[in-house]
Amino acid sequence: MLTNLRIKVLTCLRRATNGRSVPLAWGLALCASALAIVVGIAVSAQSPLQDYGLESIRIDELRAKLSHLASDEFRGRGNGTPELDAAADYIAEVFEENGLTPAGGNGYFQEFEIERLSVGPDNALILSGDPDVRLNVRSDFLPFPGSVDGAVSASMVFVGYGIRAPDFDYDDLADMNLDGRIAVALDGVPRGDDPDSPFNALTDRDFSSIPDKARNVEQAGAVGLVIVQGPEQRSLTPIRFWADTLRPDLPPRRSLMRVAPGAGDPQIPIAVVARGAAQRLVPDLGSRQSEINETLQSQSAPLSLTATLRVDFDRDGYVARNVIARIEGSNPELEDEAIVVGAHYDHVGEDNGRIWNGADDDASGTTALLELAEALSGGDRPGRSVLLSAWAGEEKGMLGSRHYVQDPVVPIEDTVAMFQLDMIGRNEEHGPNESEGFLRERASDNGNMINLLGSVFSPDLRAVVEGANAGVGLELRFRYDYGAQNLLRRSDHWSFLSARIPALFIFGGLHPDYHTPNDTADKINYEKLERVVRLVYQAVLEIGNGRTRPRFTIP
Repeated sequence: MLTNLRIKVLTCLRRATNGRSVPLAWGLALCASALAIVVGIAVSAQSPLQDYGLESIRIDELRAKLSHLASDEFRGRGNGTPELDAAADYIAEVFEENGLTPAGGNGYFQEFEIERLSVGPDNALILSGDPDVRLNVRSDFLPFPGSVDGAVSASMVFVGYGIRAPDFDYDDLADMNLDGRIAVALDGVPRGDDPDSPFNALTDRDFSSIPDKARNVEQAGAVGLVIVQGPEQRSLTPIRFWADTLRPDLPPRRSLMRVAPGAGDPQIPIAVVARGAAQRLVPDLGSRQSEINETLQSQSAPLSLTATLRVDFDRDGYVARNVIARIEGSNPELEDEAIVVGAHYDHVGEDNGRIWNGADDDASGTTALLELAEALSGGDRPGRSVLLSAWAGEEKGMLGSRHYVQDPVVPIEDTVAMFQLDMIGRNEEHGPNESEGFLRERASDNGNMINLLGSVFSPDLRAVVEGANAGVGLELRFRYDYGAQNLLRRSDHWSFLSARIPALFIFGGLHPDYHTPNDTADKINYEKLERVVRLVYQAVLEIGNGRTRPRFTIP
């Protein structure tokens, strides 16, 4: 017992005084707390350790860490660059300095392969006839970036939007024979431009997802998928936009990337056909789309057409790394469950000599993780475990968090909640946009405001954060779950909500420097950032020690 006591006291003193500028009185209080625990003396609910955790979250440390991450040294932390790897090493070093358990699989690093894609030389979409019709790659059609390479020749079947939605009594594939055929599906969802469309209702699914449509038709026996852009939906990304991102000469900032295809991904070739060329595949496409949109009834039917589809990408792969550390839970009955606190440490890099430093997006959230590493390692450990997760690839489509959900450190069923910290260091500022549901926001009005998205999926989680805020005093706004440029689906929390894990996106709001080289460390509101980190710390302790888990509900 005396040996254990000596270790605890020395550990407390080391943590309290070693390079952290913590007053010696705090160190003595911490060691007194350790002594009381060892000899069985009861401690108060608000222990000195918890006080230490809060007090360790400090503006000067936040400023130093954020300024370092957002400095020119890391060249904007672009995906696929040595500087992003250097940022990962820095994050891992901070985790190690605070004594956190490595949880990535390769030390702190969870490694996965990302591909940088460009259109290869052997893409084709040929419609059989007399004569054959060969569509032009890049202008008429484009291989879909989620496709495998390969070639198929088969008859074609129109399958509406390629959606299976039994909850809406809608199924484009019901009673359709797709065995050995190429499916042709509309891009988007029925009544996609109508906010009141049932397919635009807030759920944990995205019915417009092309990979989901590909999985649907593949499971029904199809050997390929062609997505056509119909005339009735105008809010679709033009083919030429995607074509411009699939060139080998682009810098990483502008190039398209994706996680290398895995076992859970569609294994069929997929292409997207532009609106102008789509009529060649389905001559009456407009009337079919109108009928579906008006009646919400499938119009699937075989087409009198045979086609050859070839997909060929040049794939430049590299190993990306999520950086993950674990704070072990203190309650043997709860320690196998975990709370995930995440932030993406990548940004968009540099282009033509200009650096996109990404101070707010998302050095601010990553810095919060580093401060939480100190607070949770030196302060109270909650009963449940906590995973601090710095994601790669968010700017390329939430690649790191999507990979994590497919290969979790803690099983999904044992993950009780998730917080995503993304752009938490600035004051929201933008003009009005009635169509998107945005009102005018002035930075001067938002110096103490933070948005929280995703609470509609878990009122329990909202209640926890509101309770934790009582001692912090931020202005909390629970908005943007609906509409507003689809912000709810635009950060890594969405990977967890899609897996039905209660999650909150903690978000300071958009501002004029978003995704520009002007997002620099000198513009951060460090006072607010400190309060946000303290709010998350308190909420994590509350959930970590709670008797019940936050519930996930569909609104």
